[in-house]
Amino acid sequence: MILGVDLCIREANPAYVAAIGRGREELIGRNVFDVFPDAPGATGSRALRASLEKVLHTGQPDTMALLHYDIEVDGTFEERWWLPVNTPIVDAQGRTAMILNSVEDVTAAQRARLALERSERRFRSLVEHAEDAILVIGPERQITYASPATRRFIGRRLGGLEEHPWTAFVHPDDVVAAIALLDLAQEMGPGESVSGRLRVTRLDGELRHVDVHATDHRDDDAINGMVINVRDVTDQHLVEVTLQQQALEDALTGAPNRRWFLEAAKAATARSARTGSPVGVVLIDVDHFKLVNDTMGHPAGDRLLVDLARRMADALRPSDTVARLGGDEFAILSEDLRSERDAWLIAQRIATAATGLYDLGHGLEARVTLSIGVSTDVGGADADTLLAHADAALYKAKRQGRNRIEVFDPELRRALIHRLQMENELRRAVEHDELVLHWQPIIRTRDHAVIGAEALLRWQHPKRGLLAPGSFLPVAEEAGLMPRIGAWAIDRAFAQAAVWQRDGAGPRVFVNLAAEQIRVPTLPEEVARLAATHGVHTSEICFEVSERMLDADIAAVRDQLIRLRGLGFGLALDDFGAGNTALSWLQQLPLDVLKLDRRFTATVEDTTAQAIIRAIVDLGPTLGMTSIAEGVETPGQLETLRRLGCDFAQGYEIAAPQTARSVARRFRRDAEVDAPR
Repeated sequence: MILGVDLCIREANPAYVAAIGRGREELIGRNVFDVFPDAPGATGSRALRASLEKVLHTGQPDTMALLHYDIEVDGTFEERWWLPVNTPIVDAQGRTAMILNSVEDVTAAQRARLALERSERRFRSLVEHAEDAILVIGPERQITYASPATRRFIGRRLGGLEEHPWTAFVHPDDVVAAIALLDLAQEMGPGESVSGRLRVTRLDGELRHVDVHATDHRDDDAINGMVINVRDVTDQHLVEVTLQQQALEDALTGAPNRRWFLEAAKAATARSARTGSPVGVVLIDVDHFKLVNDTMGHPAGDRLLVDLARRMADALRPSDTVARLGGDEFAILSEDLRSERDAWLIAQRIATAATGLYDLGHGLEARVTLSIGVSTDVGGADADTLLAHADAALYKAKRQGRNRIEVFDPELRRALIHRLQMENELRRAVEHDELVLHWQPIIRTRDHAVIGAEALLRWQHPKRGLLAPGSFLPVAEEAGLMPRIGAWAIDRAFAQAAVWQRDGAGPRVFVNLAAEQIRVPTLPEEVARLAATHGVHTSEICFEVSERMLDADIAAVRDQLIRLRGLGFGLALDDFGAGNTALSWLQQLPLDVLKLDRRFTATVEDTTAQAIIRAIVDLGPTLGMTSIAEGVETPGQLETLRRLGCDFAQGYEIAAPQTARSVARRFRRDAEVDAPR
């Protein structure tokens, strides 16, 4: 049978039609589950649905287990057993277009097997050479028969075992459960079985875990008792315990994981509600941990996390627990606090113990600081709320400069709600094309001619109007939206540059690159393809990179800039003078424009600032760079910058950010000029 991806039947061969007792016309075009609905108690349709969904999801064949299916034939259901295989049929693009459902009808063999099993159940249950131990328990609950395999479980010979109570070798703590198991088997009636897991104690004291199946055969004169099948599952039990521990334990540090923490926090807040004792959550984040991973390697980062977890655990009270929530984020759960201040003191101890120098092996060291958020409650908040409050405090600690402790308060809650609302609205803005580009002209200082324009992001909020980037870009960075927003901005800027070029001439376009974009290895090739798609000359595009990016990884940034420069794009170092740029870096980076930080412009009347500006301006031509002063707000600043030799300038004194049409009009009015090269 062949199915479409909508699970409707496309074709069925004669053998399939004969097997199900239907006419071909009853099948073609119908959904397979309309044709084969489940009868009460049958599981065929559910198993088939799961297999088909798996094939559609993975694109891989799926061999199903023996399928018990009730098929409607002439108004009645017939019991069938099939061995089905579902195989994807892919189209030219490699996508699953149809599914081949082939089955082997083993109904006759299965019926024969089941009949044989029923007739031989009595004998199989008493087989002498079974791997499982088999016991018969008489009316007085004494052992009347024990198979040879029983010796392995009890560690002694079987002689004299008869007439012992069957609980003689059951662990004392499980005797009540063992008795209840037999009681339940008797209540179930003849031939019915019940199961349970018990512990038995061998003669040498070794503890074994066993699965026990009890079946009532008291009405069988040949048995006259309860048949107990006992299987040693000690190894399986140990694996299950290990898996359970792994499910609640962080594999790297050995500390409890997020799952454990959330369950423990739920229990702690419930106890707090009953006792009135404060419960606290301390949330910890390693400052700039990604830099350690990126520069020293993941093994060094892992070693840091292991040592960090150990230091924090050593600093805690016995009743406190540190858990690793994921990445470099840890949480501490503290109960039975005397006051909310106790949670802050715990955070202070953690900061003192875990801040400092870490030996990462192979001669590597890292100095670690922590950002910490603290929240406490007395029975009024659930675990999720308590953790969210600590997260809000942690967020504030990061925003305030990191390496600090912040305690949650109601104002933080309002800020958190505002941030979440802003994030949701920003995601909607990206989807609904609410972002826009405005353009700030860049002029030549000697004649005030427009030679370029910087693309500046704005958000046309449906309720709050036009928003500047400072009000939403920090949220975009936190929410991981910058790669998408940055790609959108580059695409729109290239499109506008193409329009200006088609009109005959236009200003050189300056576009900012976010740190998240510069880290994408394929960025140079992607923007080159985009420029070709829009028909834009790469020389008319100048990418701006903030000086602050250089502090993170100068080598990686340099490699990306060299590749961009090789493709013909211009490169500008933005905010020059705001960070710690070494002059040697300017020699290494393939820049052609230096954009002086607006703080120089603001203090341009100061003689010291003038000396610095003149030195930078004079240095530019030597390195093959021109200079642009940002933030020009007054005619006096513009004149002083011109006198100091600064080539170009931008700012509100020259022109506020405006529409592309306004920039084009001004550009056309000016004389023919060249953009900085």
